[in-house]
Amino acid sequence: MPKAPAVIGSLFESVFGRPSHVLDVAEPAPGFLELEVRAAPPIGGWHPGHEIQLRVAPGLTRRYTVRAVSGADADRIGILVATDAEGPGTTWMRRLRAGTGTTLLAGPHLPLRQNGTRRLYLGDSSALGAINAYAQSSDGHVVTVETSAEAVSSLTSRWPRYTFLAATSTPGDALQAWLERAVDDGTLTGLDAAVLLGHAQSIQRQRRVLIDRQVMPRRALTTKPYWANGKQGL
Repeated sequence: MPKAPAVIGSLFESVFGRPSHVLDVAEPAPGFLELEVRAAPPIGGWHPGHEIQLRVAPGLTRRYTVRAVSGADADRIGILVATDAEGPGTTWMRRLRAGTGTTLLAGPHLPLRQNGTRRLYLGDSSALGAINAYAQSSDGHVVTVETSAEAVSSLTSRWPRYTFLAATSTPGDALQAWLERAVDDGTLTGLDAAVLLGHAQSIQRQRRVLIDRQVMPRRALTTKPYWANGKQGL
């Protein structure tokens, strides 16, 4: 979670702040909140995959990804929030209710760099919103997400073409085991790129498998860590 002196946070808010109101808060699965927010669009409008920041304390913001855009004026954005980690951002999010007014920070949309046309998406709970924003572009992508055992059933019902794995005590182990099986059984045949998001150490392991097993070349991989061991910042 980005940290900065309060005066810097106020300056950024004055430049990039977008007035917003929470329209709805739902719990689609244990450990997740789904927000519908009406917010003034930045230059170029809102887009799925748009990165925003919410100021949860004078010197503290948290990054999120717009999952969906709707409304006659394209001013309603959907945000999926993972709440399975304790921290000031998670605490702030849990207090939101329909009708709450706030300010979010956003500039023009800078889409995630992606390669290929049929991709593998791997990530954990923290990355599900971003993964869904990008993976919904095609049914040909393969999506696998590691989450809590309690959330697997609800998320599978919501996104039946995604594979949801129950996390173990070690972050990334369930994803790693699935990936190694997928390489061996041909699940990844025909895919030409991968997007690896979420836990930093898990991304490193996944990247090594894809490159060392010659599944995909280095240039076909897009990586973006959201948290690391001891530095969740949520």
